[in-house]
Amino acid sequence: MAVIIKPNKSTYTNALQYAELLRDVDNDQHHIAHTILYLAERNQKLEAVVKAAQAYIKFGQDPQLHTDLVKQLEHFDGYEVEVETMEGAKFGLDQS
Repeated sequence: MAVIIKPNKSTYTNALQYAELLRDVDNDQHHIAHTILYLAERNQKLEAVVKAAQAYIKFGQDPQLHTDLVKQLEHFDGYEVEVETMEGAKFGLDQS
């Protein structure tokens, strides 16, 4: 797979807004908008884990930072379980 250049903030925001629009008007027959929105949310959760891990490592493995890292990992794990058990109807998308 080729390396994909990170979109700038404006491009990223526009893509997410368009994905929401496609989902709202039920015009996501190839599930691209659904996938983009899912990956954006997942990425946000993973960025929180990375940020917590970086702080924990950078500042000498402080107990409070360790607690924050564990909390972020648990939050991500909970999110993963939640999206695995959600029904497609909650997104308003056909899961076929």
